[in-house]
Amino acid sequence: MLARVRRRLRDGPLVVLLLGLPLAGTAQAPEEELRDEEPVGEIVVRGVRPGALPRVPTASSDIVETDDFEAENKTLAELLDGLSGVRVRRFGGRGEAAELSIRGSTANQVVLTLDGVPVNNALTGLADPNDYCLPQVERVAVTRGAGSSQVGSGAIGGVIDLTTRSTSDAPTTAVTFSGGAFDTYEGSIRHARPLGELGLQLGYCGLTTEGDFEFARPTQVVAGIPIEFEPDVATRLNNDRVRHGGNLALSHPLGIGELRLRSLFSYVDGGAPGIDSGNGPTAGQALEARRRNWSALTIADWEGVGFLEDTPLLRAHHRFEELRFENPMPALGAPIDTRARVQTYGVQARDEWEPRVLGNAQHFRIFADGTRDELRDADQRNRQRNRGGVGTESTLRALKERVVLSASVRLDGADGFRRAWLPSGGLAVTPVPWLRLRGNVSRAYRVPNFNELFLPDQGFIRGNPNLEPEDAINADVGAEFLLEALGPLRRVRLRAALFRREIEESIVWVLVSPFTVAPINTGDATVEGIELSGSVSLSRFLTVSAQHTHIDSERDETGKELPGQPEFETFGRVEVGFPDVVKLVGEVQDTGEILVNEGGGRRLPARTVWNASVSLNLAAWSPLQRFTRARSLWVFFEIDNIGDVAVRDSLSFPQPGRNASAGFEARW
Repeated sequence: MLARVRRRLRDGPLVVLLLGLPLAGTAQAPEEELRDEEPVGEIVVRGVRPGALPRVPTASSDIVETDDFEAENKTLAELLDGLSGVRVRRFGGRGEAAELSIRGSTANQVVLTLDGVPVNNALTGLADPNDYCLPQVERVAVTRGAGSSQVGSGAIGGVIDLTTRSTSDAPTTAVTFSGGAFDTYEGSIRHARPLGELGLQLGYCGLTTEGDFEFARPTQVVAGIPIEFEPDVATRLNNDRVRHGGNLALSHPLGIGELRLRSLFSYVDGGAPGIDSGNGPTAGQALEARRRNWSALTIADWEGVGFLEDTPLLRAHHRFEELRFENPMPALGAPIDTRARVQTYGVQARDEWEPRVLGNAQHFRIFADGTRDELRDADQRNRQRNRGGVGTESTLRALKERVVLSASVRLDGADGFRRAWLPSGGLAVTPVPWLRLRGNVSRAYRVPNFNELFLPDQGFIRGNPNLEPEDAINADVGAEFLLEALGPLRRVRLRAALFRREIEESIVWVLVSPFTVAPINTGDATVEGIELSGSVSLSRFLTVSAQHTHIDSERDETGKELPGQPEFETFGRVEVGFPDVVKLVGEVQDTGEILVNEGGGRRLPARTVWNASVSLNLAAWSPLQRFTRARSLWVFFEIDNIGDVAVRDSLSFPQPGRNASAGFEARW
């Protein structure tokens, strides 16, 4: 019975719901699994052998197995930035803060979940992917333009779910370490093993960096006149940083199911140089400001097998986060010392089953969740807010799963705001095993976060308690196909999608007086675009993949472009090597101009950034294998930003130029 439970947990509904056509060079389903999904008949077409697409619902999604990037020294932010429709906005170098965007959304409009639990900060509404180190994560699922009916408020752009590594049936140990430019060192260790019926997994990761990279100063264009800073090159000052993260996972059979406990923590301490904004050797940076954040997330759940072959889940979770900022010598005003503590208590419950109706497989799911957010802040009144929702979803499969129809609805609510119905629906048609057509439409909304509502008036910035929730309609249509062989080519995968988002009452921080910035509802806006992605293997030793996203956005009232997003972004990847022996990877990211302010007077230039890495598995050499007894022992060397291009995602936050690192990754 326990084995049956674990099998259902491993292949559970979340994975089935989000499983989509992976981007090449990321997760690829085994050929045996693909062929088992739908038998492929003999087709007499010279040089062409069709494949069978993996079984997926109608959502536009990707599944990424992080082990596919073994020995590439990637961060979670770097991995996500290579996926179709996803953009990561960075505010500096390795280990510094980053924000997520999906299909041109703001960072507040993306929900990041960890094992199904939302982890966006209730104070700011944001989630930083750099708070989670990649060795702790087993799988990443990205759902674009959908997800509100499952997670509720916030998922206007979509949902990114991280699945942490679980306990294992055999002792497993993994160690990584790297060192590189700007005195940057990072490493991790992970161990999992069974202890009788108890499953155990421990992990730790850490990073330290001086972060003192040089950067080119920006050229601003104001009223058509270019303005340059002096000097034209400066050094990032007060940019040292330390990060620590850890996790603990326990599992034990309980009744007809399994009880699991997971606990994760993260800690960040470092300088906060702020914006690059002035002339002179310091470039207007803050030399004494410090930022210290730490958080802890605990999840306890029970999942088992019950009546009607269902898989009920009961879960409780708690997240604590403290954010502190100090600046004893600000450019203006008195010394600053702020501290905010945010706690979120939550429960989740779901039940699902898969009956067969008229010989066709069906899937039904009901769910409910509730959370309570509590804010304790020395600079403002304590705040509390209750949120929650109930919903149901169903997936109907007909004609031997060639037609899949999905529908879901959620009733969501938050204190101080009206309740909202969040319906969604989708259709996928697979006329032949290697071709799929699909479309989706869903409603999404987002209630304002605590900062947007209640930020104390600091003279130059304040909140707005009169804000209305953002309300949006997402729709997309697309096609994808897979050919196992096309002449000399193997595993040809292509996908295209058109998407559109219409949003009402979007929330934007603007100047509400000559000296004060505050959030307001700016009315309706439209975002539409196209996503293209594909991959091909020329042999067992060469795989090429690419994705391109083009976005056109505008404020409906003014017709002006929305700021913060490039018009296009293209990512390409080439992987060459012998499996499990040597791997050479080249990546390129081409990013269009980025509009900085809504008036259109300031833009960041387009750029093309090249990265490369080479990895060698020493354990593949027989003498070393006997010596190390490791399953794998990779050594790697990588160079980022080979062209030494000036990179900025926002006007006043530079990123490093050319930099290199080297290290190793071992598993036993």
